[in-house]
Amino acid sequence: RLVEILIAPYQPVDGDPKLLAWTTGEPWWSGPMPSATAWSEFRSALGAVEIAEDAFHPFFHEVVRVVPADDPDEPPSLVEQLWPGAVVGGLVLVRSGVVVRAGANRLDPAVAAKSCLYWAWWRRNRLVRDLSHGWGSNSQWGTEFRRDYVVGDELHYNVDLRLNPQMSRTGDEVSDLPFEDRRELLRWRHSRTIDLGDDEWPYFDWLVEPRRR
Repeated sequence: RLVEILIAPYQPVDGDPKLLAWTTGEPWWSGPMPSATAWSEFRSALGAVEIAEDAFHPFFHEVVRVVPADDPDEPPSLVEQLWPGAVVGGLVLVRSGVVVRAGANRLDPAVAAKSCLYWAWWRRNRLVRDLSHGWGSNSQWGTEFRRDYVVGDELHYNVDLRLNPQMSRTGDEVSDLPFEDRRELLRWRHSRTIDLGDDEWPYFDWLVEPRRR
């Protein structure tokens, strides 16, 4: 979760009280803000490779803002990068934060940019939900991280749920959402056109899909 602090200087600030920690009424991170160069310096020290995808993909990109397109069916395309994502080996350390252009049938500007971001501990610009929230100070170290990997021409989402049967429960056991809605939260980590809410439980799904070139 150090990475989520390091990318914070690049994020727009939303003063909505709903974004505050429900346990304390304060931001999930209330310590000092890192410098704008801290994220770059950390990547260099770690030997991480910057994500450099020319086309938008939710595996590599986190939607921060949506510019509406005239064509309601226009797929998302990259407009601006707010912070660079990074990969260590095949592991996605964090996705790039981006502004995209898209039609309303693909991404609703308010829903895609402001709906709850799952598997996220803290953002300055939107509501987040993470398994570590609300379990005391030790939960930050005792809660498993989500791991997504690029493996050759495949994209592997939430790999631990596939690799460790003892951790795995099917999404059907823990969520009333239809399969396609659960898949949306797994791939995007947030809602796209209809807000699916902030109290869902998408953490027990996994996916392997081909990588587009």
